[in-house]
Amino acid sequence: MSNSTPTTAPVQSDSGGNDIVLNATALVIALVALVVSMLQLIFQYVLSAEGRSKCSSAAIGLWARKNRQYWRIWKGKLYIKYARPSLSTSEFLQAMEAQGRERQSNLEVLTNYKVTEQATISETKDGVKMRGALEIILTRRGMEDATPVPITTLRGREREAANSLLKVNKRLFSATPPTKATWCSLICDLGLDLLTLRGTGEYVSADTISSVLDAPPMHIRMSDLIHFGLLLEMKLVEVDELKRILNMTGRYCSLVSKHQDGVGMLCRYAAMSLGTQPAVKRTSGQEAQMLCESADGMIYIGDCMMLITSFGFNSVDAIMKHVLRHCQGNKWQEISLKAFLRNAEADGQLAYEGKWSNPPTPITGLLMAMCGNIGVGNAFPHETIHNWTPEMISVATREAFQAAQSQPGVVVAPRDIFQRIWDAGTDIMIMDEFKAVNNYGCQFGGIRGWLSTNMAAFTLKMSQVWTCERENRHGFQPVPILSQLLPVLRAGALSQSWGEDYNFNQEKGNGWRLPATALLWLQISLLDTWLARHVDVMVQESAMPELSVPATLQAAELCAQSANSVLNQSTGWNPPRLRFCRMYLARLANGVGQMGSSFMSTAQTFEDRRMGWKEMPIGTEEEWVMVDAVLTLRAACQHTRLMLMMDSSPLLRLRKFDPVLLLA
Repeated sequence: MSNSTPTTAPVQSDSGGNDIVLNATALVIALVALVVSMLQLIFQYVLSAEGRSKCSSAAIGLWARKNRQYWRIWKGKLYIKYARPSLSTSEFLQAMEAQGRERQSNLEVLTNYKVTEQATISETKDGVKMRGALEIILTRRGMEDATPVPITTLRGREREAANSLLKVNKRLFSATPPTKATWCSLICDLGLDLLTLRGTGEYVSADTISSVLDAPPMHIRMSDLIHFGLLLEMKLVEVDELKRILNMTGRYCSLVSKHQDGVGMLCRYAAMSLGTQPAVKRTSGQEAQMLCESADGMIYIGDCMMLITSFGFNSVDAIMKHVLRHCQGNKWQEISLKAFLRNAEADGQLAYEGKWSNPPTPITGLLMAMCGNIGVGNAFPHETIHNWTPEMISVATREAFQAAQSQPGVVVAPRDIFQRIWDAGTDIMIMDEFKAVNNYGCQFGGIRGWLSTNMAAFTLKMSQVWTCERENRHGFQPVPILSQLLPVLRAGALSQSWGEDYNFNQEKGNGWRLPATALLWLQISLLDTWLARHVDVMVQESAMPELSVPATLQAAELCAQSANSVLNQSTGWNPPRLRFCRMYLARLANGVGQMGSSFMSTAQTFEDRRMGWKEMPIGTEEEWVMVDAVLTLRAACQHTRLMLMMDSSPLLRLRKFDPVLLLA
């Protein structure tokens, strides 16, 4: 029997199949992880939808282009940050100046062309609106053929400049796009470009926006918000800086404060009705600055601008004395007062040891007689000029007009003088809203006055519509009075209530209307030409005599040519007139034997007005009575004009405590 050894067959491992299973498992896991990651990404994106919606273009308009978005991988989250908005009065004025410089640079490139910006603007019950598209028409200068040059035919820098002008004008005069953030609408209605504003430079997470708000708010000072409201012609209804309440209302827009749960006091701006064009969009940077300064209560005495409450008999006299000490000759000149004003004090018994502490004439009357006549203004703090009451003004105006009518007499402007101004196409004045004058003369967009500027440019323009047959070089000329104001001044009825009644039924013509403020601006300017001429006659030291309206066209042209050759386009000091003002101021502050000298005096006056002007260093008693009568009429017109503007008195309080508001 033989032995047999059993044999076993080799077993082959199924490693290839296992690898496939492992790879398939890994692929499934990776796909699941990818799906989870995608779902997480989608989930995070969905979670950030609220933040994105609060910073979208629907919420903050073009400001949304400043947003920043980024993805944090280690947190698996999408972050959105918005640029913190900011706007103050100074930033607004800087932006206006920058826009003005850009516009001027574009116009300088197009010096070979006459640029006409044409738009059809109509006044409706919803405000001034633009009809149709705005156009820029270019015609080549020096060519008899005034055929318009299409912008598409221009080349290089000229084409860029023309397109830039067109783009800016379209932005300005297009309807403000609605947004959830009311501060966006406010900025657009003020005429600013959201894309060029810098904000604070900070970027804030959209997650920090309160859940009760649908857009990021703006932090803004109460005084700045009031300034913007006044620029948009809103009246102050309620101001409480301690409770952070501000309510303003206008014909086409409003500002309202209301408590919001989770946020506190919140302001909201109700924008202009669609297509309405605010007047502030048609102002320059200098004009906007003048609007803000007048709302703060700033006035010009000569070339010195200060808060009206800082001026008194002593301080005005000290300023004029300082200027005269540094003047050279009798020509118009500019003297810096920065170092002097830092050490100057307002009137007070302690500051000046009781000098002129109880004058027989209110300081307000003197300031109204001397201060510059603003060409652009719509607000002024009324409480600063309340001490010259309507009753005082009525008596002073009536008696001053009677004296002026007696000697040297009055010359009445033609009844159709405003229609003549319109038909002649001159830029003497603008009969529109709060802007009363164009850019000509010694101060562009701002101050004119017998003590602040030369009036030659105004006299020349008036001579083109109100001519005089022959020039009167000797003696005192009649006082120019507008026919519309003749009965008002005669009756002593010039007041805020008169102006409000007049505005309900104001004079109108074909294409123009005449509000009371524009009417008073022209009357003040006419009186300024008379004062400039006759103060120079009394002092007899003038380096460049002026003319009173009406004047012959030839004489007005010669006077304007002389003025243009020696004057800069700004306010200045006239030494002979300063010497006159110091004499006049001292007599109003002192009186004569406890009796008043001026028609503006509230103390007992002489029956014979000449007795109050005895022993003056220059001029005759009759001349002083005549000049005082005209200065009184000017003061009454200036006071009434300021009282007809919106009252911005709360801005005086906010100089002490100016809280930050939240504007939604």
